Amino acid sequence: MKKVKTLAAAAAAIFTVTSLFTFALPLSADEGSKGDGAAEVYVTIANGELMLAREEVALTDADGDGKLTVNDALISAHDKKYEGGAAAGYGSAETDYGLSLTKLWGVENGSGYGYCVNDVSAMSLADEIKAGDHIYAYVYTDTKNFSDTYSYFDVTETDESEVTLTLKASGYDENWAPVTSPVEGAVITVDGVKTDVTTDTEGKATVRITKEGRHIVSAVSDSVTLIPPVCIVNVAAEPSVTPPQSTSPATGSGVYALAVAALISAAVGMTSSRRRG
Repeated sequence: MKKVKTLAAAAAAIFTVTSLFTFALPLSADEGSKGDGAAEVYVTIANGELMLAREEVALTDADGDGKLTVNDALISAHDKKYEGGAAAGYGSAETDYGLSLTKLWGVENGSGYGYCVNDVSAMSLADEIKAGDHIYAYVYTDTKNFSDTYSYFDVTETDESEVTLTLKASGYDENWAPVTSPVEGAVITVDGVKTDVTTDTEGKATVRITKEGRHIVSAVSDSVTLIPPVCIVNVAAEPSVTPPQSTSPATGSGVYALAVAALISAAVGMTSSRRRG
């Protein structure tokens, strides 16, 4: 029986190694894949509320100026998601401040627009960008005092079901140098619905999301007119504990199981033959 015991031990080892590759994918706060490898950027557009949230779009020279710019990303985003495309919902023109917005997501609002690249204010729509950048364009809801405040999340993934975020607001000091500060008392929203979670004095909050799928986390405040921050949280489904039976040809770990079973069966047969002999 030594051969049978040896093969059985080998079988146990194979099953142990195979089981290491079966696990529940954790909740993540990532930006998604880059698809087929084409250069892509992420675009967010807001008009008081989110119109697009980190939408993945192709990075191409959409305006034909020989560069890859903020303008190209916004044209591509409108062509992809706005009814009628960029021709219907987007506009830009040269002004004293360079290439500037004249229409965003169908809204013609004079000078009431802003845009950032990777949470830093851009100088012009002609600013160059690269693959993986996040472009955020927005319409001011307060066109008199322009009190709308750009905000964003710093995100820390804590475990498989919770994400900790720090909400920050961008502004300027007395010398017009850019500064950031935490936003206290803001209510966290998930897919546009308010939760019972609010940011603390440091702007931190922990949100728990267990429902499978893609979720948009943002925030609202009664004291500050926030340009909505955005974080995409992807929750993957956990695999079944017991995989369903299948009559299709075995692949992957199933091949290992069948091979081990065949080896054990052969060893038992050999031992039985020797006994009969």
